[in-house]
Amino acid sequence: MRPELSIIPEPDRSTEARKPLTAKQRAELALAQGGRCGCGCGGKLDHAGEGTVDEHLNPLGLTGTNDLANRSIWRKPCSDAKTYGTDLPAIAKAKRIEARETGTRRERKPIPQRPDPWPKGRKLASRPFQTRAANDDRRDA
Repeated sequence: MRPELSIIPEPDRSTEARKPLTAKQRAELALAQGGRCGCGCGGKLDHAGEGTVDEHLNPLGLTGTNDLANRSIWRKPCSDAKTYGTDLPAIAKAKRIEARETGTRRERKPIPQRPDPWPKGRKLASRPFQTRAANDDRRDA
């Protein structure tokens, strides 16, 4: 049970809006990295070929900021691997945990049920059992 009033302030869970780098900032980051990818793979930055992305080292969705100290220039394939493999699942998990703690989790939809094709009490239509001899008698008649 949570008290109505608390002396502990609520943490600021708002995320900062993404701000694009200026051309000067992008050039400064690329020079500081020596023209190599910021992920550590050692690949050369190819702005025209495969493309580059200014990547947040600590994602904005996980208390990251837009400061230049939190950004670096990455090759597009490396950025995609980090974003889709690490950042998005971690952000989704943080949102699930926050929803559970605040009680704002959405209700789950019930699984639709199909009607039972064999309800209890239903009897199957049965054919009378006939022997081969009974069938032969009918042919002779």
